[in-house]
Amino acid sequence: MNIILIILGILSIAYDATLIIINPGTFLDIVFSFTHIWLALGAYLIFVAIYRIKTGHSFWSFWKKWIKLTFVSLVVVGSVIAAINLCLILNPAIVSSNEPAEHVILLGGGIDKDGKLPKSVISRVEKAAEYLNKNPESICVVTGGTLKWLPYPEAPELKNQLVKRGVAAERILVEDQALDTIQNFQLSCKMLEEFKGATTEEILNTSTAVVTSRYHLRRSERLARRMGFKNIKGIPAGCPAVYVLHSYVREICAYVKLNLRILLTGKPDSLLS
Repeated sequence: MNIILIILGILSIAYDATLIIINPGTFLDIVFSFTHIWLALGAYLIFVAIYRIKTGHSFWSFWKKWIKLTFVSLVVVGSVIAAINLCLILNPAIVSSNEPAEHVILLGGGIDKDGKLPKSVISRVEKAAEYLNKNPESICVVTGGTLKWLPYPEAPELKNQLVKRGVAAERILVEDQALDTIQNFQLSCKMLEEFKGATTEEILNTSTAVVTSRYHLRRSERLARRMGFKNIKGIPAGCPAVYVLHSYVREICAYVKLNLRILLTGKPDSLLS
């Protein structure tokens, strides 16, 4: 058992290191990266194993009964909540490639310290380009600002990659100020209003396709609908296998956080309010 814990701990720490290596950031970006949950988990597993080896006792055996019951209850409740949210995440609304949307919103998903997009974001670009090339009347907004600890905004590079894949530059609007998904939709809507000389209500009532990674799609759609987008569906992009576990764990946390925010504050609300 102790050997298994140590092996799992080493694998968890190695997973954290792998994620950092394949998507390099600045020093502060690395220090505050969410990927370090795997480092913390790995360190904990190794600590428990060493404790068991040195003392001959289970770390769990010294807890008082009420602490054990509380811990087990929290684990059970947390697991149920995570499972429910995962089921929701796995079932977004998908737009057909032959179903034209007047607007396409391509969400950024990270950029490294050298201004290069990671493979998961390139996958989003490829899906967006495929859809836009099949639907030449659609206007695309690429959205993503300069994230904390990183030197470059995402949106300009998203546009460059779309143009390389055959999408005409005049069809692409660049929104380079958004720092989260809510701002992605807020500022994209505003940009479309200015570009088309339309009202907020007119933009919100127009068919819109959002392009993002599959794991992120359901939350994006929910945010968009709460903000007033009446006819929105998603175009899912894949991500490299190495990112899958981490991405879904992070997304479950983000979806639970969104649910709590809506429950406690009622935010975000409609752009018309």
